[in-house]
Amino acid sequence: MFRWLQRTVSGRGRGRAADSSAWNPTGWWWCLDHGRAENPPDAPGHRRLGPYDSAEQAAHWRARLDDRNEAWDESDRRWAAGR
Repeated sequence: MFRWLQRTVSGRGRGRAADSSAWNPTGWWWCLDHGRAENPPDAPGHRRLGPYDSAEQAAHWRARLDDRNEAWDESDRRWAAGR
């Protein structure tokens, strides 16, 4: 099975090259190693956040995270108060 998977992913055996778009995702990513927005990403998946629609959105990832967490915390407080 492993050899079949290698052939499938690489595109070998089908008479065409592999589709590299699957390995080169579109969008903007925030690189935790470099501290900047990147397109295409220059770090492994576990060291980046995204994808985002723009470099500006990627650069403001922390504000979005804080806003989302605050909204969830407020929702939890309302839920706990209603018990």
